[in-house]
Amino acid sequence: MFLFTIRPFLYLPCFFLIIPLPISLSFYLPDSNPLLSFNTQVREGHLYTENHRHGMYLQMALDGRVTGSDAQTLYSLLQLKSVKPGHIIIKGKSSSMFLCMDSGGHLRGQSHYSEADCTFRELLLADGYTRFLSSYYGFPVSLASKRSPERHALPFTRFLPLPNTLTGESVSERPPNDQRHFNMDSEDLLGISVNSMGSPQFSVDK
Repeated sequence: MFLFTIRPFLYLPCFFLIIPLPISLSFYLPDSNPLLSFNTQVREGHLYTENHRHGMYLQMALDGRVTGSDAQTLYSLLQLKSVKPGHIIIKGKSSSMFLCMDSGGHLRGQSHYSEADCTFRELLLADGYTRFLSSYYGFPVSLASKRSPERHALPFTRFLPLPNTLTGESVSERPPNDQRHFNMDSEDLLGISVNSMGSPQFSVDK
């Protein structure tokens, strides 16, 4: 009689420990969007680039076009997130487009994230600027359309991350079709003289 009364208590706890475990694991659904996890690590700002004559901000339109703007716009406000040490993804906050690059080094915005096309190495330069290189293809992010065998010598490949200065009163919701665009093949992108535009780095350092 003594052995019969103790057996139900020995086997009963094992039943409840085994059954709930596979049920709890069956509802786990991993998220595929790298921007939705660790939201506190996302940096927001504008990427400014210049040569000895002109300066502009990188922006992505709703149709995926990557262009330069002479001022900060809703479509130049970007989100940068580290996906692994030294590697980041860049996404337009208003366009919801990921900055991506094809095998020829051409930039485009696309709505879905691809690790090979949309991941960039972030290289901090001594002068405070940053260079972004495609992790897969090796080309630098550049707003110049001309390509050169010396890939790292391309113009407009050095970007200065700047804080957002836009306010609700100073910018509209219109797409960047109404913004002034630049002919990347022109020697004078803005149609202005050398001394008419200064680097925003000077105002940042003050």
